[in-house]
Amino acid sequence: MKNLEQIEKIQAMVYYIVQQLGEVDYIHLFKIMYFSQQEHLVQYGKPIVDDSFVALKHGPVPSLTYKVLRLVEGKDESHNDDLNDFIAGLQIRTSSGHQMVSLKTSASVDMDELSGSNLKVLDKWIEDCKNVQSFDLSVYSHDKAWQKAKKESEKTGERVKLPLVDIAAAGGAGKEMLEVIRDRQLLKHELQWT
Repeated sequence: MKNLEQIEKIQAMVYYIVQQLGEVDYIHLFKIMYFSQQEHLVQYGKPIVDDSFVALKHGPVPSLTYKVLRLVEGKDESHNDDLNDFIAGLQIRTSSGHQMVSLKTSASVDMDELSGSNLKVLDKWIEDCKNVQSFDLSVYSHDKAWQKAKKESEKTGERVKLPLVDIAAAGGAGKEMLEVIRDRQLLKHELQWT
């Protein structure tokens, strides 16, 4: 499970996207998150959030965000109290067979969680994706990182995470940036064990 700091950053990203669009379907939300994460990795060598993307049928899906949405829908009941604020600010309705996410009037984005580079990339992808059909966004997200994880998922029958290095490589990151990302991931992993 993610720690509270990681959850708050994911919440800020999700709330920001939803706030900018007013209401958004799952596919648009997930793809804006994925493409933003990918571009941030390519440009800056680090992710915006620590939400793990898994390979599902319609492309990469941020696992914690998806869990939160399922909790809001009442389709999942297992969670810890660290998710309560995240859940409390969202509402979901169904429109033409799509789940539409919006913010409750009491919810607000914690802008302190999002850096200038985060906002630059998010704003770009919100603009680039907002008028694209959901199906087209889904197909566009079926890049090499997703294909590799989806193939593994089909072999094992388990959900498979897309490694950050694969996400960045699929987004066009150069060899040097991929090394930076690998080194940062190794350091992060080692620090978690100390």
